[in-house]
Amino acid sequence: MNRLSNSGAKRPGHLPDLTDAHHLRKLVAGICMIVAPMLLLVAMILERRVGASEDSFVIGRVGDPDTGSLEQMLLVAGLVAMVPATLGLMHMLREREVSYGHVGGAIALLGLLVMPYAWMAGLAILAIGLYRARVVQSTTALCIAVAAALLAAGGGFESEILGILGSAVMLVGLGGGGWSVLRGPDEDWEHTPEHTGFRPLPGM
Repeated sequence: MNRLSNSGAKRPGHLPDLTDAHHLRKLVAGICMIVAPMLLLVAMILERRVGASEDSFVIGRVGDPDTGSLEQMLLVAGLVAMVPATLGLMHMLREREVSYGHVGGAIALLGLLVMPYAWMAGLAILAIGLYRARVVQSTTALCIAVAAALLAAGGGFESEILGILGSAVMLVGLGGGGWSVLRGPDEDWEHTPEHTGFRPLPGM
């Protein structure tokens, strides 16, 4: 009985057990995978110029959210939420394709803090690792990689359309991965299995 109560599994009529640190980490990672790209997308829709700069995706260069506009505050919140989302992706690669998780995660986190474009490069590396480890559906990994490329192109070419499109694709990919994390049992978070029904991309 104690084992069941500490597993973090949901029981009918009960809220998730937030005292279980392992379950809480899974909950935070899954939610942030969905919320982070959603906030970025809303910020760019409200102010399209938000995503058309290389500094749009570096937390310390976005601006002062205390004196900035709503879209600026949403962008900062989205980038901050992207940190636990990135850590969640690294966690999914801790047993298979570990080097992709470590290298991609480190580059992505460094990019969020100080280096333009490094975040996108790190996400692309993580997406490759997720695909090779087969822990998400192949289309999910593809969406994350494509979104990273679109966001980088949007900042490099100062394209508002590419920025919005990249955020939308990121919501589909990263958000879909987050939804799978939230729906899965805690055992899958502890030892991430191969995604059920995984289908390799054509030619790969």
